[in-house]
Amino acid sequence: MPDQLPMGPKSGFAVPNQVRRVLTVAGSLLLAPFLLSSQAAWACSTVKLQKGDALVYGHNLNANGMDVPGLVFVNKRAVFKQGRSWKELIDKNQSSPSTLRWIARYGSVTFNTFGKDLPDGGMNEAGLYIWEMGLGNEEVVYPKSESLPKINQMNWMQYVLDNFSTLDEALRSVSEVELDGWGWHFFLGDGNGDCASVDFVDGKVVIHRGATMPVPGLFNALYDREVEVSRYFKGFGGLYEPDLNDRNVPRFVKTAVMLRDYDPADDAVAYGFRILRQLTVTETPDWSVIFDVRGGAVHFRTSRNQEVKSFSMRGLDFSNRTPVMVLGMEIKAGGDVATQFRPFSHAAVGDVIDQLPLPAQFYGVGGLTKAELVGRLTHHADTAALPEAQYFRGTWKTRATSPQDVGWEVDIRTEGDAVVAAITSSAGDADSTPVEHLCMVDGHLSFTFKSKTTGAVMEATSVLDGGTMRMHLRGIEDDLGRVELRRQE
Repeated sequence: MPDQLPMGPKSGFAVPNQVRRVLTVAGSLLLAPFLLSSQAAWACSTVKLQKGDALVYGHNLNANGMDVPGLVFVNKRAVFKQGRSWKELIDKNQSSPSTLRWIARYGSVTFNTFGKDLPDGGMNEAGLYIWEMGLGNEEVVYPKSESLPKINQMNWMQYVLDNFSTLDEALRSVSEVELDGWGWHFFLGDGNGDCASVDFVDGKVVIHRGATMPVPGLFNALYDREVEVSRYFKGFGGLYEPDLNDRNVPRFVKTAVMLRDYDPADDAVAYGFRILRQLTVTETPDWSVIFDVRGGAVHFRTSRNQEVKSFSMRGLDFSNRTPVMVLGMEIKAGGDVATQFRPFSHAAVGDVIDQLPLPAQFYGVGGLTKAELVGRLTHHADTAALPEAQYFRGTWKTRATSPQDVGWEVDIRTEGDAVVAAITSSAGDADSTPVEHLCMVDGHLSFTFKSKTTGAVMEATSVLDGGTMRMHLRGIEDDLGRVELRRQE
């Protein structure tokens, strides 16, 4: 067994002596974080275990005495969504609304407290994982830009899971939006095990990955600070013994030791839970969650019900032909819980939000009563099902200028917020072809279909501009060029 643990660069980042509360000032709206006034209360952890054939992402949520309730969501692909800023959710006048709109490319499993599309973390069907953690001592300052769409940090995580499959794609999105809400930092990883931490320091994004991320874990301090403190322990160049049972040893260091000592012959999920137990700080975590990427399964337990619950992601229906499904985390029975998911209901979500252990001052800061705020969080996603919000709906056709021109027609229909599309070509037969891999972000629409004449997979990428769709059609080797379609009245 190697003596040396991974070492990273020194940062010199100084942590303030006083313990701060993270405050988000949004115009006249002051949001004081309901979570935690001391670092002892912050005990959340995210780690990646990858060795041999194993690839596991694990998370502890530990809010220190709060017993946080939650729901497991099965989110569907090809569903239209409207982004939400935190100010528009919590402010009576819904100030600073988000302008971000999208159709989900991927289905996902998320663990949520604040309602639909507002997760604490999760993983999509492509294996992309994201989870948040709070910061105990450092102030989080998200970058600001008037030119970028605003989105709440929880809603952004769902946006990432809905639209991206690789770490590179997800990290690019950090600079394409303006986050608002309270201060978090994030751990991301993809189906290949490529992972990164994302911090926000003085209004700038700080990313660690590859050589600058010597330990694939994130906790409740800036990653640079974790590296700085670790250098005092053996294996990192210091003198202190990294005793796994000593609560004074940083979780960053304990994680490095346990990842080093993992035997690939051991069960990766069981070892992942062992790591999460070892990272407990003051009490049993509210949630412990394991995503087994290679096994395609999800495992979790709660402080109230310690038996492990499991289900297969491969057995889930991520299509939009069935509704979003939810499962209360506090079910007592362990084992396979796949059959216990139920269709999404506002009542189930509202009950969880209503039970959140929030201080009284959290309610009313935006001029809403508690009942009004719970209602806003419960129903915020409903507007995506309104036809007037679905600017992409309808039949789009090319205008032929000669009989030799190939005519194209794209038909986009909705049922609630579920989106179904088909494409027809005058060069083939009259039957339309259903499209796959439907995705849209702010008017940039893409999908694939199989040509009825050749059987080749074709990709369509389009830009919607009012009543015009400018579409580029390409195959693997063939480029069919660009066409312009108009929405029919």
